[in-house]
Amino acid sequence: MRVLLSWLLRLVGPALLLWFIVTCDLNLLWQTMRSADLVPVLWSLALLPPFIIIKSWRWIQIMRAMNLSLDLPTACALYMVGIFYGTTTPGQAGDLLKAMYLRERGQPTAPALLSVVLDRLCDLIIMALLGMIGVFALGQLLPSRELQQMIVIAMGVGLLTITVVLTARRPRSWVLTTLLPRFAPRLRSRLDRWNEQMHSLTLTPTLIATLGGATLVSAFFTFFRLWLLFLALDLSAVPFLVFVGASALIAVLQALPISIGGLGVRDVVLVAILAAYGYSQEQALTLSALFLLINVEHIIVGFIVSLWFPLGRSGTITP
Repeated sequence: MRVLLSWLLRLVGPALLLWFIVTCDLNLLWQTMRSADLVPVLWSLALLPPFIIIKSWRWIQIMRAMNLSLDLPTACALYMVGIFYGTTTPGQAGDLLKAMYLRERGQPTAPALLSVVLDRLCDLIIMALLGMIGVFALGQLLPSRELQQMIVIAMGVGLLTITVVLTARRPRSWVLTTLLPRFAPRLRSRLDRWNEQMHSLTLTPTLIATLGGATLVSAFFTFFRLWLLFLALDLSAVPFLVFVGASALIAVLQALPISIGGLGVRDVVLVAILAAYGYSQEQALTLSALFLLINVEHIIVGFIVSLWFPLGRSGTITP
C-alpha cells in the first residue's frame, strides 16, 4: 500500500502538467515556442561547465573537512552523474548515489553520504531563503497573509533544524547514539560506527565562509541560466526579485517526491507568477519547457558520463 501511495504521489506533478496542456490553446502554445529567441537558450545551455565545476569544488571542500579526498575532474564527473540520477528520480533522491561511488573508491559510507547531504543542504538553504520571496510573490493566490507567514516560518524552522542536526557535532551525535537507537535498537552498533566516522566534521568559520561563497557563486550561475530563458521569451515585465523568488521556490518544490523532473510542479508556479504580470498560460508552459530543456541537457550529459562510471567499477579521471 505504501509503495502504491508513493507512486500515486509522484504522479501528482505529471497530472497537473497534463491538465495545463489540455486546457491551453495548443496552436498558441506552438506559436509561442517557435517565437523563442534561440541565442539566450544556447547561452544558458553552454554555461553548464562552470556550473558543474563550482558545485564539484564545493563538494570537495566538504569532503576534505571529513578527511575524504577526491580530485576535481573525478568530482565533476561524479557530480554530473549525480545530477543525472537526481533529475530522473522523484525528489532528486538519486543524487545520493554519489555516496555509493565514493564508497567504491574506498571512502567510508557514513561521511560519504553526509558529504552528499550537506552539499545538497547548501543549495537547499539558499533556495529556501530566496524561495520565501516566491511565497510572497504568490501572495495573491493565498487566502491570507497569515498563511504566507506560516509557510515562511515552517520553511525556516525546518531548515534550521535539519542544518543543526546534520552539522553540529553534539546534536548529530545525540540523534545517532540516543534518539534513533530507541526506535531501531538493532542498528545501535551501526549508528555508533556512523557517528564515529562523522566525528571529524568540524564547521570552522573558514569552512562556512568557503561553502557560503561557493554556494552564492553556484546560485548566480543557476539564476543567470534561468534568466536567459526569461529573456528568450521577452518576459521583461516580471520583476527581478519575483523571478529569483519563483525560481528558488521551484527548486525547493522539485525536491518533494510529488513529481519527476519537476513536471507539473514547475508549471504551477510559473503559470501563477506570469499570470500576475499579464502573461498567458501558453507563455508559462513554454518557459517551463525551456526549464525542462536544461534538465534534459543534464540528463544527456550525465548519462554519457555515467557510461564511463558504472556502479561496481571504480576509477578516476586524470587531468
